[in-house]
Amino acid sequence: MKTVTFSFDHPVAVKVFFNCVSDPQLKKDIRFLRSDEWGLLHIPIDDIPEGTWKLMLEWNYEGRDFCMERTIESTGAVL
Repeated sequence: MKTVTFSFDHPVAVKVFFNCVSDPQLKKDIRFLRSDEWGLLHIPIDDIPEGTWKLMLEWNYEGRDFCMERTIESTGAVL
């Protein structure tokens, strides 16, 4: 399984948005994910089509809202 991994200082529950930079018509469903107890968040990307994608993560911690954006290159969905 192909994943993108983020490391947090604490466990988190995040909303993950996928937007394709190389083809704006492509959109993926919002995913709701939880990190493990050590704060490692593994986002599966097996089903992400080939292209440049912007991942936006949103979460709340101790009453504060946070957002993080990262750009990834996908080599295509694994069949």
